[in-house]
Amino acid sequence: MTVPIVLLSGMAADECLFARQVAALPDLRVQPWIPPRAGESVRSYAARLAPLANPGRPCIVGGASFGGVVALEMARYLPARAVVLIGSVRSPAGLPRRWRILWPLARLGPDALAVLATLSARLGRPFLKAGTVRRLRHLASPDRAFVRWAMCALAQWRPGPVTSVPVFHIHGADDRVLPVRRGRPDIIVPAAGHVLSLFSPGAVNAFLAEAINRVSAETADP
Repeated sequence: MTVPIVLLSGMAADECLFARQVAALPDLRVQPWIPPRAGESVRSYAARLAPLANPGRPCIVGGASFGGVVALEMARYLPARAVVLIGSVRSPAGLPRRWRILWPLARLGPDALAVLATLSARLGRPFLKAGTVRRLRHLASPDRAFVRWAMCALAQWRPGPVTSVPVFHIHGADDRVLPVRRGRPDIIVPAAGHVLSLFSPGAVNAFLAEAINRVSAETADP
């Protein structure tokens, strides 16, 4: 029997991120995000999300970018046989330096981040590029509450105990959000950026199909 695969999108994305993968792989589904609780860690959030994502049998769990981080934590609460990372990181060591700089601000929480983004956009308007001001205003808007929580949670991420399941990792060679040089991907897609599932769907589909085949074969062994 083929092992099902459950994927999580990035912090600023939804299920549409994996439209090409859902169309190609019948045993794949995308788990929607749920609202986080105040001050919730990545690990605690993953524990709450796991029962909703659980297919009730051996599975593969994974995600893109922030979704991969949550998947790593969620694997311990599922009958997971593997984790797949798509343009994500295996540990905080894979995060670029700017995330470590954000740590003191992240401790103040998502609401403080919204206030800071608003003030930065207002006071920095004469000095910042118009695109930067627009992004800051967007970050401060009410509909970006999940993104603000995810940024704070990721900056403070402290992984739980290491699980024994294998991790399969694909990454874009030109990823500027999470640079490939900081990770240990199994597959590097040449000339590809951060959003691999949309702009390199063939490579991602082949990667996921191989993971499904490998895990299904191992699960079927007596």
